[in-house]
Amino acid sequence: MTAPAPARPGRTHRTVRTDDGADLAVRVHGPADAEAMVLLAHGWTMSARDWRPHVDALARPRPGFPALRTVTYDQRGHGASGRGTARLDMALLGDDLARILEATTTSYGGPVLLVGHSMGGMAIQQLAARHPGLFGTRVAGVALVSTCLDGVGDVPPPSAHRLDRRQALARRHTTDALLRSPRCARAVHRLLTGPLSHPTTAPLWRALLGGDGRGAAARADARALRDVPVLTIAEFLAALTTHDCAGRLAALARVPTRVLVGTRDRYTPPDQARRLARAVPGAALQLVPGQGHDLPYERPVLVVETVHALLREVRRLGDPTPVPSADVGIASAPHTDHATPRPEAPAVMDTVSARAVGPTPDPGGDAPSRTDGPLVVLR
Repeated sequence: MTAPAPARPGRTHRTVRTDDGADLAVRVHGPADAEAMVLLAHGWTMSARDWRPHVDALARPRPGFPALRTVTYDQRGHGASGRGTARLDMALLGDDLARILEATTTSYGGPVLLVGHSMGGMAIQQLAARHPGLFGTRVAGVALVSTCLDGVGDVPPPSAHRLDRRQALARRHTTDALLRSPRCARAVHRLLTGPLSHPTTAPLWRALLGGDGRGAAARADARALRDVPVLTIAEFLAALTTHDCAGRLAALARVPTRVLVGTRDRYTPPDQARRLARAVPGAALQLVPGQGHDLPYERPVLVVETVHALLREVRRLGDPTPVPSADVGIASAPHTDHATPRPEAPAVMDTVSARAVGPTPDPGGDAPSRTDGPLVVLR
């Protein structure tokens, strides 16, 4: 007899209002007494809906995996959240995240794991820079996926690889067109949200984000773009260029931090991921072969595995007895003061060859899955 499928995790909706009047739509899934809480921050032009596969895997129990309290929200100006009246920059999104964290943990005392994709990863960095006291006290672990430390939209120098420079120039021209005038912005918007069979659309996606411009993730991106007002898209694209957390991420060294990036990501390429990982002593960097900027949506199981790997490390840090790590490349060490930065100096990992870290159980079933790409602690 087949066992009944687990019930879909319960969900509650709430609204968090910011000082400038933006109403942020927040959704809380899973048990209130879970061992840990996961807060997922989406990227530019996306929404909380894009985390649905992750929520389904995280918020209900599966063999070997506890159910976690899982929080998603729409960034201001996206999905069901309001725009507010403040001038947009990445610091503002960091403050929004602090407010959401406060609102969702008033009756919850367990550890919180933060996962951010692209702009969501920048919001987490801004949170660490502007509210460092939350890390090692409330926030216990961080995963930064397809994001960067600074330099959004920078064009590589003439000495860089010709393809990288051409793609960066394409992104710069697209950005300039979006910002030049409402008419130009609408024209670019029509190209990006039009049929992916159009001869211009797929190459434009590949130039902007890397990966396959004809895949399911690109179709989801196109649908998401249709839901965001074109001038809001342009305004946020300009705000992304203000992001700069270089020298400001000391708080992340207090908690386990993982940086993930696809080797075909053109918007936040692997070199930027390496710079970000170097900025956080003890961070683990994972390069995923063949993936573009939509890594978390094309590989949701990988993100779920990363969350549970962070949770295992949080458990080890709370246990004074050293436990051998389950992850290749991570060496555990005694750690008694979680609020003290881990004393590890950066080192560089330059290989992007594929190899299995697992097998590890698949949160979506009983079959083992592979976590592609080397996982290395930067020392």
